[in-house]
Amino acid sequence: MTRRIIALLFVAALLAGACGGRDEDEAEPDNSPGSATETSVSGPTQSDPGVTDDEILVGASVTLSGPTGFLGEEVTGAINAYFGMVNAEGGINGRTLRLITYDDGGDAGQLLANIRRLVEEDQVVSLVTGLGDVALDYIDQHSVPTLTFGVSPTSFASRYETVFPIVGNALLWTQETIAGLDEAGVIEDGMRVGIIYDNGLIDISPYLDAIQESWENVGAEVVTVDPLTLATGTCDSLVLKYRDLGVDYWDFQTAAWYLCVQAGDQQGFEPRLGWGGWPASVPTIASIAGPAVDGVWGGSNGDQPDGAPREFTPAHEEFLAALEEYAPDLVDPAHLDSPAVLGYWAGAKLMVDALEAQGDIVTAAGVTEWIQGVEDYEIGVTPPIISMAPDCKTGSEVVWIGQWEWDDATETASRVPSTDYFSSPQKEEFGGECFLTAISDEIVGD
Repeated sequence: MTRRIIALLFVAALLAGACGGRDEDEAEPDNSPGSATETSVSGPTQSDPGVTDDEILVGASVTLSGPTGFLGEEVTGAINAYFGMVNAEGGINGRTLRLITYDDGGDAGQLLANIRRLVEEDQVVSLVTGLGDVALDYIDQHSVPTLTFGVSPTSFASRYETVFPIVGNALLWTQETIAGLDEAGVIEDGMRVGIIYDNGLIDISPYLDAIQESWENVGAEVVTVDPLTLATGTCDSLVLKYRDLGVDYWDFQTAAWYLCVQAGDQQGFEPRLGWGGWPASVPTIASIAGPAVDGVWGGSNGDQPDGAPREFTPAHEEFLAALEEYAPDLVDPAHLDSPAVLGYWAGAKLMVDALEAQGDIVTAAGVTEWIQGVEDYEIGVTPPIISMAPDCKTGSEVVWIGQWEWDDATETASRVPSTDYFSSPQKEEFGGECFLTAISDEIVGD
């Protein structure tokens, strides 16, 4: 599959168990999930719309057309593979899972229109988005349990208590990358760091102060912070600037990072201590960078196909078999090691278990409450989800990092883990286990 064109904006699109009981208040019924249920002292007496005797409807708005169609393929492919596996085993309490998917074309207005259609017309019981910040107020108003990629403050804020980030967070991944670099002997006291960040499709700027503080906490000096998006089209001037400033390490907070390693290669510049960051975690984008990708640091939220950095287990075998059967286009190293595939496979498992726990009567409110109650929820191909409580959204949290290597024969980039999984040693300094939600709440507000 040709990936060099369709994946150019992929990261920009990205950038673009414990059971809980149900205790629901009386509400006037309408046609949106979470509020259409008859309630009594003992709980709901019928399922929400979108749940019939034969099937359960889940809705997705993702990008399926244009260069970012690659994102939609990975998201829906991973979910449909898990749903297909469950349906082949009899479904959920005899009901078949069906994913209704609409293409938003990477357009925020279309995304919101799709979400409204899924909730009001299709009456799905839960939702899936890539990065659906524009729709979060609507989702919150209708109390729909929603799986989303994460990254930004909004998806981690307690204000959006039905929104569950399943892949990662820009601030935490940065702190973890710093910790991994320290373990690898890269961090030096007084090292000069330059940061490039996305302020377009997914705005990282609200986290910039905390990201800079995270570097300063290990003795680094942040000497420049610069916006760069794919729309800019070139990194030539920034390479000159970073060379003149004597930048030792270049921190990537944008999809456009590959433009900088290409420009650096053309100008004969590479920071003394290296470059990398969480956006450099996608194999396809690493391959776009070409031979200049050698040595770039990137992280991952899940295991490689062989189980690394952990052991290969039946969970990995199940993952590979389901993709082979129901999403064969994803059975490729560039997809199998993708944060989106791993994250949304984990999200599909989380959603299925939440639906199954409801028994015969399935409601959006019940699904939400169950997911909010998970602690150290085991996935198998990714580390456990630590918490999804409204005041403590962590997702799986931990990552590993490694350096990309270019293969001239296959013209692709690959890597192996340089570390085991680890979290941020700066969590306590930033507020403890639930600091992501606390900081996000400060940014998002009430």
